[in-house]
Amino acid sequence: MKIKSHINKNNRWLTLIVVIIGSFMAILDSTIINVVMPSIIRSFNSGIEKSEWLVSGYTLSMSVMLLSSGWFARKYGSKRMYIIGIVIFTFASLMCGIATSLDFLISMRLLQGIGSGIITPLTISIIAHNFMGKDRGLAIGLLIMAFGITVSIGPLLGGYFVEIDKWDWIFKINVPIGVVLTILASKIMNEYLDKSVPKFDYIGGILLLIWAPLSLYILSFDHQWQLSVILVVTFGLFVLRLIYAKNPLINVHIFKNRDFVLAFIVMLCFGIVLQGGNYIFTGYLLHGLNYSAYETGIMFIPLGIIQGAIAPFIGLLTNKYGNRRFIMMGLIVMLVYIYLSSQLSLDSSHLYIMITLYLRGFAIGFSSTTITDLALSGAKLNEIDSVSGAINMIKQLGGSFAIAITTTIMVSNSSKKGVIDPQEYVAVNNDSFTLLFVVVFVAIAAVLLMRKKKPI
Repeated sequence: MKIKSHINKNNRWLTLIVVIIGSFMAILDSTIINVVMPSIIRSFNSGIEKSEWLVSGYTLSMSVMLLSSGWFARKYGSKRMYIIGIVIFTFASLMCGIATSLDFLISMRLLQGIGSGIITPLTISIIAHNFMGKDRGLAIGLLIMAFGITVSIGPLLGGYFVEIDKWDWIFKINVPIGVVLTILASKIMNEYLDKSVPKFDYIGGILLLIWAPLSLYILSFDHQWQLSVILVVTFGLFVLRLIYAKNPLINVHIFKNRDFVLAFIVMLCFGIVLQGGNYIFTGYLLHGLNYSAYETGIMFIPLGIIQGAIAPFIGLLTNKYGNRRFIMMGLIVMLVYIYLSSQLSLDSSHLYIMITLYLRGFAIGFSSTTITDLALSGAKLNEIDSVSGAINMIKQLGGSFAIAITTTIMVSNSSKKGVIDPQEYVAVNNDSFTLLFVVVFVAIAAVLLMRKKKPI
């Protein structure tokens, strides 16, 4: 592979700031939506099942875009594609802010997800191109710290906008940020492109566009066997395409590495637990305990602080002690968090609820940096985009499926279609967290199978 680059090493820390802010903006719209969902439902007089697509549709379109964005970055330049992603996200945010119907809002959320699907993997890729060794661990740690800040600010900001009856500003606030980021990125970012990039696998892309949304649709709404057959066939063809195509969407050679496959499984489980747990917990606070959106936002502040404070230090320590032990520590803490969360009730004390959230923050702080760094550590320079896209895709798909399954459990527990009382939300909480408990055990098993010396 021949990589053409225009590198100014003095700009790499400024570049890190730009991509961190870009990721902050993209992740913010993923976390902020949960607390404003009741206001959107009331505003458009919609049901739970359809409104759920504001969350899962965003992550789904984002995950579909994750695999192809790496190819476009190699072909046309990572800087150029990153700017395009920011522009798409900013425009979609503006359209979401002025939406007059739920259908239009959902469609613009899908477009937002496409922009985020460009921004997210290129963030990791740009960091990997600009930083090596211990600096890469620190850079990824700072990125995870920014994610932690969004966990604190997102729900709080969303709650504030609900309090002043301006929920549409959760989208409008992205517009000035997006404009500034576009200007900064064009001025300071280095360009990387691959002069020998292969042809894009359009057949694989079409198959992905069929089975991924269809799987989510079946989980959310429909159980007709014909659709299930189409899903199985298209997914099977997609897998075969990855194996036998000359230039597949994912470089299957990365799966020859056992530890990468195991890291891939851990990332899937992590996505399910991370997004599914957040969706469930927010619903429990809003609908089970009848917290206001602002009160719910305040509850998440310590979570983000803990998560963000731990991540950079863990990123530095992995260079000395390796990834494996920190991933295991994070998953064990996650297991305790999930168990405690599954025991929540309408009578749970404020202290008990906060302890569960503190544990979640510790678990994410230990795991996020290490899982990402583990997956990237064995990748060659020409595999970084493929690896980054693959691990982010599986994480987002896992989150989308978790939300869809949770919504299905929610509706099945409803004694009255479209209306769920507080006790029913507790039942949903307990059933969903029990499922997540099993998922974490799968992740722990995968970590135990990893090699102890050189992770990848």
